[in-house]
Amino acid sequence: MKKKKLKMKKIICIKMRIIFNINNFVKTYFNFMQKAFTLLILCLCITSCARMGTPSGGPKDITPPKFLGSKPDTLSTKVDKSIKEIILNFDEYVLVKDISKQVIISPPLRTPPTIEPSTIARKYVSVKFYEPLNENTTYTINFGSSIQDNNEGNKLNNFSYIFSTGEVIDSLWLSGKVQQSLEQTVPLTTLVSLYKIEKDSLGKDSVDLKRKPYYITKIDSAGNFKLNHLHEGRYRLIAFNDLNSNLIIDPDKEIAGFSEDIINPISSSQYNIVLSPIKQKYKVISAEQSGQGIIKFKFKGNPKEVEIKSLEKEFPPLKIQHINFSDSLFVYFDNKEIKSINKKGQIKFLVQYQNKSDTLKTIYDKQLNTKLSFVPEEKEITPSNYFTLNSSTYISEINKSKIEVFKNKEPLNFTVEKDSLNSDKINIKFPINFDTQYSIKIYANAFKDFLGQENTDTLSYNIQTKKQTELGNLSIKIQNKPTSKFFFQLLTEKYQIIENLYGDNDLFEFKNLLPGKYLIRILVDENNNGLWDTVDLDDFKPAEKTYLYHSPIDVRALWNINETWIL
Repeated sequence: MKKKKLKMKKIICIKMRIIFNINNFVKTYFNFMQKAFTLLILCLCITSCARMGTPSGGPKDITPPKFLGSKPDTLSTKVDKSIKEIILNFDEYVLVKDISKQVIISPPLRTPPTIEPSTIARKYVSVKFYEPLNENTTYTINFGSSIQDNNEGNKLNNFSYIFSTGEVIDSLWLSGKVQQSLEQTVPLTTLVSLYKIEKDSLGKDSVDLKRKPYYITKIDSAGNFKLNHLHEGRYRLIAFNDLNSNLIIDPDKEIAGFSEDIINPISSSQYNIVLSPIKQKYKVISAEQSGQGIIKFKFKGNPKEVEIKSLEKEFPPLKIQHINFSDSLFVYFDNKEIKSINKKGQIKFLVQYQNKSDTLKTIYDKQLNTKLSFVPEEKEITPSNYFTLNSSTYISEINKSKIEVFKNKEPLNFTVEKDSLNSDKINIKFPINFDTQYSIKIYANAFKDFLGQENTDTLSYNIQTKKQTELGNLSIKIQNKPTSKFFFQLLTEKYQIIENLYGDNDLFEFKNLLPGKYLIRILVDENNNGLWDTVDLDDFKPAEKTYLYHSPIDVRALWNINETWIL
């Protein structure tokens, strides 16, 4: 009995211990979970408070960054010309965007400075220099609209920082407007600059256009400009559209204009500058094979007449096609008559223009084949024009008997001839009526090219002309016309030339036009050389005069538009 009681006591003690341990475990676990939960809440609060970004709700931030100050201060004088860095402070995190397009430093530096931040926002902008600055010079850093806040991208427009390495801030200025000679709008990449006039080795005034200008600024959206903080001196005022953002004029791709006056800001006035394509000096660029028996020559300077001769022995006769003042020329010859080349070899040509001669070499592949083919010219056929075929090679012979033209299946009289300017164009002319079906049949052997190739298949073309009610007419009467001959141009809205008429008439009529908007332009041939002369930056001769009609002309179906243009 005693043993049973002792055993029961042991069992009760063990159970009590288990209960006690369980109770301690629960308390410990509860305390742990309570602390963990508290810690989690605390972490979430901290994370929420520290999270970067724009809080939801409330009005959108539209305020640009505010400039707080700089080191050195803006408008500071006697700034050390060996300064390494400028710091500009703002009231919020900012970025500097489109630095190459927006930021202009005047006068420019040979080595562009580094401007930051461009990727990771901060509350200041730094400009780091890598070369000494000029003595006694006022510098302007025009940031344009490149500085913007990090969250909303609000731009700080027209912000400039100015300082001087001399004792004063230069205060002279000049202003004006830029226009374009061939289009109504001015490229927003246009810069206006001042180049210092210096004496060359012969003691003559000269400017070095291969270097960056001394002062520079950008135009606004209306073409207006203002150059501030200028120093007295003699300058050339030149504008150009800086397409490659290198601050140097590129005559091959960019347009330019200048003031004919020598500029001294101390007595400056309002200046108007007209941008035009830049005249280039004559130069042969290349000679390349473009087909069997075809060599294409490319030029700069738009030469009027060029002579081409082969320097190879027993070379076949050359047929030369070149439109006056164009930048390309085609030479045609019979491929089979070349004796000096078996499969592939080199050909030499002598190119002569005025008193200049050049020898050009080109690799010629005798095995390259050029198939004779034809494509109709893309244009609306109306009673005011004719049908044109473009061929792949130079056409030497036309057999009219192999061609037929039909009007509603009835044969028509017609003429066929090579174009007077391009021997790879064939014009087929016949009476054309409105709302009529025409068909052209060109049978085998109708055309032969300079290689003796003939068309082997029958070519068929069907034409359906529009109703007269679907077309419109345009008449332009000019008052105060130029005293010299001029080019009168009818253009699309994208400035593609539709008609280019040369003469001195004062009335121009365009019948049966497709409905749409058209532009009118006049290029004056002031020196009567048969060419509109572009701006000459070598001798500083302006481009010849141009006129642009003030707005597009809306030609509508069945309308007769009569406009008077007072120049």
